Amino acid sequence: MSSRSPATGMALVALGAIGFGLMPLFARTAYADGLSALSLLSWRFAIAFACLLPFLKQLRVAKRDTLVAVLTGAGYMGINLFYFLALERLTVALTVLILFTYPLFTILIGWLGFRERLTWQNAAAAVIVLLAAILILAPTGFGDSVDPVGLGMAFVPPATYALFVHIAAKRLSSMAIPVRLGGVFLGGLIAMVVLGLIMEGRIAAPATVAGWGAAIALALLSTVFALGLLLYGAPIAGAERTAVAGASELVTALIVGALAYDEALAPTTLAGAAMIIGAILLAARGERQLVDVK
Repeated sequence: MSSRSPATGMALVALGAIGFGLMPLFARTAYADGLSALSLLSWRFAIAFACLLPFLKQLRVAKRDTLVAVLTGAGYMGINLFYFLALERLTVALTVLILFTYPLFTILIGWLGFRERLTWQNAAAAVIVLLAAILILAPTGFGDSVDPVGLGMAFVPPATYALFVHIAAKRLSSMAIPVRLGGVFLGGLIAMVVLGLIMEGRIAAPATVAGWGAAIALALLSTVFALGLLLYGAPIAGAERTAVAGASELVTALIVGALAYDEALAPTTLAGAAMIIGAILLAARGERQLVDVK
């Protein structure tokens, strides 16, 4: 057993969230190459899983743990389809705003489902993240009317991600790191390939060097690196703090937009980013805990 503070776990998750925040940059490059979202995501997890092939024997030995990780990855990644379906019915700003209700869902699931103690720091941090998202996204508009079906679809991913965070912090924490990662990557690959074949009839390959570069970068930086740090840091930070720390993804996405696409950073956007950083620091306040890191 090694002594780790929640702040250490949050730092790992926040660092990994930088990789998630880079996804729009890689995705836009791949889309310009002609790849669909499902084809890109299939290659994302195929390349990520290939990185874990040296540990294939370990995955085969720990069959039960691997199966749990595969089902977790397939379930969560497959549910993400609802995010893209919601985008067809709602504005981007409203869909993204609803996505950032996941820290609140994480706290509610922990409190009601796992009987975890509700701390004012975590609750306040989750509310601050949601308010920050409103500040950041409000200038782009939430739409004049709301499609109730789209609204229902939009709430599926944050609720599911909240459950995924709890599973990562609790059930997956007992597994060796290669088993956690390999299982989740394989599950994501299966889900994306199945959805791609059903919805599009094929999984297309990148057509240019730029397209392959985007797919590889997405796999290495936004999957192996980002998801790896999330799965490693979540048991140390705890589910609620993990959810708050993950909001740093939005800050990274804003920086990428400004640097790569000359997107303006309004004062409200900067204020929202500062609020997210403040929420992470607030949630990091906690007692040290013992965590067995494998």
